[in-house]
Amino acid sequence: MSLDRGLVFEHQPDAFLSQANPVQNQWYTVLDVKKGVKVYSVVILVWTASETLEVRVTIDGQVLVGSVEATHTTYYYVHHKLYATAASALAIDGNIFLLGHYPPLEGREVKVEVRKTTAAGSGTLDARVVYAKR
Repeated sequence: MSLDRGLVFEHQPDAFLSQANPVQNQWYTVLDVKKGVKVYSVVILVWTASETLEVRVTIDGQVLVGSVEATHTTYYYVHHKLYATAASALAIDGNIFLLGHYPPLEGREVKVEVRKTTAAGSGTLDARVVYAKR
């Protein structure tokens, strides 16, 4: 038996959502893990029409939310917003180079959800979460 069992995070297959014809204001779950999770990155994308997208990350009961006016077929990266007036703020932007500058989101129970809050079209809503768990 390994001494690190339960102490080391093990990389998992990416959690992925590809929601065709997403309903306005309907939350879609990308990841819901209840046993020691470390989220390295969350990426969102909408196809066909530009939309306002939101991401909600719940970590051990604390809710973090962010939104972006997304241009269709553009990848957006989610991270904890440093120096935010609200401790529950997520930042979402198109700069992949920021990913390495922010710590992972980590907790015992982690849920990642996405939605669109506009109804500009019926473009597919995609999301991917790269994570590890104990």
